[in-house]
Amino acid sequence: MLQDFRCGKCNRLLARIGEFSQIQIKCSRCAALNHMKTERLQPSPQSESSSAPVRASSIRS
Repeated sequence: MLQDFRCGKCNRLLARIGEFSQIQIKCSRCAALNHMKTERLQPSPQSESSSAPVRASSIRS
């Protein structure tokens, strides 16, 4: 199942992702550098029933 990968600063959809260990994408809208690791995609006990999109942490470059 693919999950939305959104910019942590402006919430723009950057990618739809499946399995990976790390991903880093620069947002073309706000130029924020977004980085995510696999453990952030593991559903927490509270969010197992929700299908909310994943938001990245952003680092302004």
